Amino acid sequence: MGDEEGFGLDDFSVEMEDFEYKQMKKFDRIFKIGEGGSFIQKPCIHDGRVFVACMDRNIYCLDAETGSLVWKFTADNGFACASPVADGGTIYIGGYDYNLYALRASDGALLWKFHTQNSILGTATVCDGKVYFGSNDYNLYCLDAKTGRLIWKFRTMGEIPCRPTVHRGMVFFGCYDHFLYCLDAGTGKLVWRFETQGDIFNEDDLLIHNGIIYFPSFDNILRALNIETGKLLWRFKTGSYGGMHSSPVLYKKVLYQVNREGVIYALTLDGRELWNFRINHAMALPTIHEDRIYFGTEEQNLYCLDLSGRVLWKFPTQGIMWWRTVVSGNNIYFTSFDCNLYCVNMHTHALVWKFRGQGAPSYMPPPFDSFELTVKKSVEESGLEEKEGSKRYDIGIKEEDGGRFYKSRITYQVSTQYREKGKYQTEEEI
Repeated sequence: MGDEEGFGLDDFSVEMEDFEYKQMKKFDRIFKIGEGGSFIQKPCIHDGRVFVACMDRNIYCLDAETGSLVWKFTADNGFACASPVADGGTIYIGGYDYNLYALRASDGALLWKFHTQNSILGTATVCDGKVYFGSNDYNLYCLDAKTGRLIWKFRTMGEIPCRPTVHRGMVFFGCYDHFLYCLDAGTGKLVWRFETQGDIFNEDDLLIHNGIIYFPSFDNILRALNIETGKLLWRFKTGSYGGMHSSPVLYKKVLYQVNREGVIYALTLDGRELWNFRINHAMALPTIHEDRIYFGTEEQNLYCLDLSGRVLWKFPTQGIMWWRTVVSGNNIYFTSFDCNLYCVNMHTHALVWKFRGQGAPSYMPPPFDSFELTVKKSVEESGLEEKEGSKRYDIGIKEEDGGRFYKSRITYQVSTQYREKGKYQTEEEI
């Protein structure tokens, strides 16, 4: 089900099993976001206010009802994927300038900051008077929430643009070294780790339910593990390329999992598919409220679905929408790459207000430039001819309009690289 647009496999005599998708480098798209006025994170609603940070170097505090500015705090660089977190009258957020900030929620005054050795792209977690967060300097940190004093840090073998999840005295987090880690939350000692075949990047909390942790990987597999032992219980394959950037959402005993190919899956708790919805553009992690599924997309629309996957309404913006929405009262709050934070009424679908960051939209690399499409089959088996000078092939990406629009059908790119006669080379011949 879902919206179908563009080209389908039947439009070309190209067999997709003739091709192989490979992640040629780490998923570094989020490391290369440029300065500008774009919002690239989930807003935080706390005590009648909205807290959101921007690539224009500012953290903004707004009135949740009117969108009027209450205060702003300016840092040394922009804020990308790390979302603000409120706890005990304090706002915690990490940024591109290598610092984790603790600000007073009432007026934005700096309480303390902690400097790491690289950018902080993962949202922090506050639990039992401690702040846990990862950095691209390969360390997971645990700080005293009041003072910013370092309690412990744990060294990995890769960047950690992920939000840690604290549960029953353990902290869980994914890493670009392909491991999911479980540490003792008090001491930082390793309890267990589980290896995958891809980068692990989760934008929000990992889902833990009934002693099971569910986590994504850029090897396109959703896994369910026993939280005590790290033993694999089941796995579910989601597509062929692009990976996943979030753990599933659980609602009424159904798991909702998105992938970057533009599919949302409804699954049973033991990993069996119930239905899926496709738009062929990368999706944000969904928010589910009162039997409605809300999510933004790189198609530049906010979607609202019912629990069967049927589209109820859409709200358009002028930029990609990569981060999760937040529901408060009758309103839904979300950010867009078009430099605006939106507040939309969930019942009327009308804009209540929007707030704009300073500057033009930030640069964002194409969504699948970490992946390449390569030829597998022989000449005689396919009957296709390789165009002159064509060697390796991006996966269905056509970039237009200054990088703010992406055509993301695999078959489109395949069709532009080949024509239906003659022969084409194998990987070995290339």
